[in-house]
Amino acid sequence: MSENAELEERQEGAQGARSRKPKGRGHERRDEILDAAARLFIENGFENVSTRRIAVALGISQTTLYVYFATKDAILEALCERCFMHLVALFDRVASSTDEPVEKLRRLMHGYVEFGLLHSDEYRIAFMLSQHHRADKYKNFSETTELQPQGIQCFLKLQEQVALLGEFGLLRQDPATVAQAIWAAGHGLVALLITMPKFPWIDRADLVDTLIDIQFRGILAGPPE
Repeated sequence: MSENAELEERQEGAQGARSRKPKGRGHERRDEILDAAARLFIENGFENVSTRRIAVALGISQTTLYVYFATKDAILEALCERCFMHLVALFDRVASSTDEPVEKLRRLMHGYVEFGLLHSDEYRIAFMLSQHHRADKYKNFSETTELQPQGIQCFLKLQEQVALLGEFGLLRQDPATVAQAIWAAGHGLVALLITMPKFPWIDRADLVDTLIDIQFRGILAGPPE
């Protein structure tokens, strides 16, 4: 931790000691811890935030925080899982909204971009903090989708929708290749929109549609029936 971070933590500690949160709010505390940690991780960097600093920001003791999360890494994991859980629910809603596979994929991409922008802090933490993405998370894709961690479920659900295009004979490449290309494009757009909000972007819906149309020209073997 840097000297500035340590100084800020001491200052926050002095303030937090004077403003301890009253007891009796345990049912809300887990989400409060996650929300406070997300803000601190984004503002200061994951490596510069300690569990003590998170506890101080909430006006609770470190002991209380440890009741819910044993380590800072556990907090990061929970933040990522919460984000992925919301994305899985979004993908499921989109999948049930239409039976037309190309339109389904278009809606999924729009939903993904909108989610990333509406929950930009969650998105940054889940997709843009390297501390979370360990190699051992991605070794076994043979399990059924529902048995996978939430983050892998997100990708596999996207791949399942892409595979539907293959069943109609509409894909130039295999579903895994196409799903990764679509995800890469979607993530790239979300990352740019989050980190460069002052850039003179065109209408967001038009931007997403154009990105999708460019991809469809490359991945579709022929016009959808």
